[in-house]
Amino acid sequence: MIKNIFVGFGTRSVFVNLIYMELMKREYVSYADILAVYCHRPKGYYDKRTCNSEPGYGELKKAFPEVLKTLREVSHGCIIDNGKNGKGKAYKYIGKDDDPLAEERKAIEQKRVEDYVAFCKASAGILPASWFSAYFENTQLLLDTHREDESGMGHIRSSLEQNLTNIDLLPVFYKAITNKQVLRFSYQRFGQEPFTLTFHPQFLKEYNGRWFVFGEADREPYQAYNVPLDRIVGEVCEVNGVPYIPAPIGFYQDFFKNIIGVTHEKDTKVEEVIIRTKTEYQHGLLLTKPLHHSQKEKLPFGEHEDGNYGEVSLMIEPNRELRGRILMYGENLEVMQPLSLREQIKEIIMKQVEQYYLY
Repeated sequence: MIKNIFVGFGTRSVFVNLIYMELMKREYVSYADILAVYCHRPKGYYDKRTCNSEPGYGELKKAFPEVLKTLREVSHGCIIDNGKNGKGKAYKYIGKDDDPLAEERKAIEQKRVEDYVAFCKASAGILPASWFSAYFENTQLLLDTHREDESGMGHIRSSLEQNLTNIDLLPVFYKAITNKQVLRFSYQRFGQEPFTLTFHPQFLKEYNGRWFVFGEADREPYQAYNVPLDRIVGEVCEVNGVPYIPAPIGFYQDFFKNIIGVTHEKDTKVEEVIIRTKTEYQHGLLLTKPLHHSQKEKLPFGEHEDGNYGEVSLMIEPNRELRGRILMYGENLEVMQPLSLREQIKEIIMKQVEQYYLY
């Protein structure tokens, strides 16, 4: 029985797949060639450089002979070498079958799908229940999930409650985005009358336990119109005969790049925000759970002339979501710059203090 060399994970598994795929090109392949691909180097990069100090080289030395041995067991004489020794030695696959380990590879892919489905099943407490139900409706998987949940056998949960208003619309909007379908629905902002919106859904985003759909709308601001799902009232209907307007490629990646949350505030620009941490624990927490992808450590936590502190910096557009995150940490964080953001935080804190002095 042939050992399935594709079983496993980590660096070794990456090398096994990489070696096999390169050999199936029916060209000579050396250890250095595989290492160049793995390290995103050009072919021939290691011709005059050492390989053994590169990350993963030890796993490569184990994986390469294993792949060659397995292929020789499947088809005797299917591997030849170029007759060289040392780093220049290379191997070539010459077998009749273009994918001799197809069944082994297929078995691993099937196992990964099964593992993913099992994770989805266990993740009913993380994924919104209505989303999970929509995609596994009338399946044994959904029935088993409900039974395990009722019996207390579940072992994964989110800290956020997902029983949100209109959370069942998530799969509706996801399907509309995938199928490029225009929708019409009524949208009611807080404290206002509802109005009808013809909408081209383009992007879904969750922030702080709330789901938003972004798209092109038939009223201002038109592009990147933001609709919280819990503000939709009544039925969501398909609109036929109206050409769907897609988002430009990369638009939403750029849209969210420089903000926390979902809000671009008027007259804001990207600027450096410097935040001072007041405890070593808080400093470490921000390093492991950064406020934004642009965050960098500006000053390690330690003793300074004016006290013990550290600092981090962000290149970001200040908005209400950023202010909320900063305030969430209370006295452990202090905004140093820009001055405008510092004053905004100060004003919010003063108002809070005044409220408590009323009693």
